[in-house]
Amino acid sequence: MNKIICILIGILLIASTFTIAEQLFTPEQLREDLDFLVSKIVEEFYNPWLKVDEDVFWNLVAEKRAQLDHDMTWSEFYMIAAPLVAILHDQHSMLCPPTDAEIKVFPFRLRRVNGYAVVVNSICKLPVGAIVTKINGIPIENIIEELQVYGSSETLESSLNWRVNYFIQALPEWWGIEEFEITYLRRDGKKTLKIESASSKDYKWVPQPVRKRSPSFELHGSIGVLKIPSFNGSFRQEIIDRMEEALDSYITDLIIDVRSNPGGDLEPVISLMEYLVDKPTELTIGIGSKSHTREGTKYIVSKYNIYIYPAEKHFSGRVWILTDENVFSASLRFLSYTLKADIGTILGERSSETANFGSNRKGYLLPNTKCIANLSKTRILLLEEGRHIEPDIPINLSLDEKISWIIGEADPMIDEALRIVERASEE
Repeated sequence: MNKIICILIGILLIASTFTIAEQLFTPEQLREDLDFLVSKIVEEFYNPWLKVDEDVFWNLVAEKRAQLDHDMTWSEFYMIAAPLVAILHDQHSMLCPPTDAEIKVFPFRLRRVNGYAVVVNSICKLPVGAIVTKINGIPIENIIEELQVYGSSETLESSLNWRVNYFIQALPEWWGIEEFEITYLRRDGKKTLKIESASSKDYKWVPQPVRKRSPSFELHGSIGVLKIPSFNGSFRQEIIDRMEEALDSYITDLIIDVRSNPGGDLEPVISLMEYLVDKPTELTIGIGSKSHTREGTKYIVSKYNIYIYPAEKHFSGRVWILTDENVFSASLRFLSYTLKADIGTILGERSSETANFGSNRKGYLLPNTKCIANLSKTRILLLEEGRHIEPDIPINLSLDEKISWIIGEADPMIDEALRIVERASEE
């Protein structure tokens, strides 16, 4: 990376130029919070050394502690301490700001699409579907590289999506400035736009862009499409109702669309799976957690008994699962369960996250800054460690095709999935 750009980013990350003064914490208070955070990682996280070498972790702790040598705001402390949780590489573990913090955010959200930072939601003049190339003259690739140490994810492949959409959205807070120049590409060429930051109270700071989350069912001749954009527990009954609607539609094939499903709860996943199995089926390998023995504290893998029992109605036609790279948490459970139960054919893209992930998250309030350390207490083992969800039939889309789906103009992936199913019916 260009040395001047590195220096510029470094200066911006430690700048604090808000007109309203923030509370300052002493080095003693900051170190107390850091020590508290580290103690909870070591004592409560299921296995700190699963994905990071112990010496590397403690060297990072020493480096961060040495930086706490002057008064700081909570956000300055956050940028120093957050990598200590990110280095654990657990998608459900991260350091969060104080609950009452009013964070300066961009009035738009991004997602990494085919290597580009694409606007997926906007409340300003920056249009949805635009490709952001620079922020204040700094290439977006350099900003992503700088923020890599904050990504909460199992893999670097996945953290690009989370980081572009989550940590870049709060750049006004980290950089301490409120006015920006955004350089972006549209179909009619390169443009620049000056924008002002928004407040997280008005435009929520979230890891996934807000899309319509309610399940739906569509008929395409003898093919049914059940769309499940979220496994949030509040949608459990709707998922059941839409599945019942599918069963009453006399379809030969059912596409279950879980693209960009960020997860949710286990209960809706089980409720859906009950319609797809024809016998009681065990669907997990085990669960990893800390165990306190006479020999000391160890990470062990225990039996994790989750059985799916068939519903009164059972779909007996062909099942197709449509997925993409942006699936997390409970949606990975669903995909893993269908693999283990040998249900259906998976279409679409490889998951950016691996199938196994941390769960049973608990929050720990840091005593002074009031940042919250969310740490997983257990690890759900669904498939072999490090395994991604691979499609049986890949569907590869161009950047323009993916953007057309994001902005609601077209859905080329579902169109291709329907063609695949139709061809299979003709064979």
